Amino acid sequence: MAQFDHIIVGGGVLGASIAYHLVRENAGSILLLERNTLASAASSKAAGLMLQVSTNTTKTALIRQTRDMVDILADELGEDVGFHKVGSLRLAASDKRISELDDMAADAANNDIPFEWMTPRDAGDLVPWLDVSSLRKVGFLPTDGYVDPYLLSMAYARAAAARGVEIRQQTAVTDIRAANGRVIGVDTANGPIDSESVIDAAGAWAAVLSAQMGYLLPMAPVRSHYWITKSDPAYGGDHPVTIMPDAGAYARPDVGAVLLGIQERHSATFDARELPGDLATFSPTVGEEHWDRLAEAAEGVGQFFPGIADAQFANYIAGLSAYTPDGKIILGPVPGLSGFLAAAGCCGSGISLSAGIGSAIADLALHRTPGVDISAFGANRFGSVDPFSTEFRECCATARANKSRNLV
Repeated sequence: MAQFDHIIVGGGVLGASIAYHLVRENAGSILLLERNTLASAASSKAAGLMLQVSTNTTKTALIRQTRDMVDILADELGEDVGFHKVGSLRLAASDKRISELDDMAADAANNDIPFEWMTPRDAGDLVPWLDVSSLRKVGFLPTDGYVDPYLLSMAYARAAAARGVEIRQQTAVTDIRAANGRVIGVDTANGPIDSESVIDAAGAWAAVLSAQMGYLLPMAPVRSHYWITKSDPAYGGDHPVTIMPDAGAYARPDVGAVLLGIQERHSATFDARELPGDLATFSPTVGEEHWDRLAEAAEGVGQFFPGIADAQFANYIAGLSAYTPDGKIILGPVPGLSGFLAAAGCCGSGISLSAGIGSAIADLALHRTPGVDISAFGANRFGSVDPFSTEFRECCATARANKSRNLV
């Protein structure tokens, strides 16, 4: 029977990052299992924003690690990993957003992240489509940007494989095996594999996997989506990521076009047990007309992007993100079973958190205290919950709506 020191279940950006960080620490033999192909679910459909500060300061240090990691991976692999250092503009047109922006500036200073105050006029010079007439305060983070989520996921995987990680695609984990209160391995469609360290990075299915061991991770799959305009020189090329919390929206450049994400008043949620094993044929639109969601947001977005009224949208991308009721990730030991760790509930920030999560899980798997305080991310912080219930999923949908509004 095959045996590894560590088994990671899930080949998305988090699983690949964990594999890479473990092998960087000389953690022994490492196996990454993916039932489909690498980064084929949520990771490949993410908007890829790399925003180092937000109203949720618990995540800043983790995201900072990922921002640093994109440069490390590029040097290690000798190739582009898809990062665009265009910076980010944080817009405030109300007292509440000004207060939040002031807090973000303080958070950036505390974490040595470059932050500049900018006049509305200067912001308009950077983003040609932006109407600055209602802006009262603008912050600019020059080292922010966006990344191609698939390229970053594959960069982690390639770098991990080059250092000795074994990656098996098309290998589904059917069960986790345990004895005497600790994990002893996994069962797969191709047979059992032994290990006393198993890491649940199974994305939307992470709670389904943990449920096999009697613990229900407090997370639910929630729809995330965005729209992309047709290319138009008027949009100004590779401008900064533009965060519009007063409208519950964000925008970033996309090959001469504008990618626009908006607040959704009520996001669709799903019972993870009913999801197909391969999301390639799954549509999270649940019969809704997604253009209606865009139309609902048009007035608020139009305050900053008046061109939305005449914009032609060429593409719509919808996927699933795993959310928790408080909008914070699940990171750390799964209660009740020694050797079982979880990196789940990314709350739409899996790309930007990936290196910080990978580093923290590597420390925990090696019985070390992570360098970043992860106490706020414990799996047991909500007590006993049923993540498959309608009531719990509604709480997660609310967290998704708040994230869009506050960009936490």
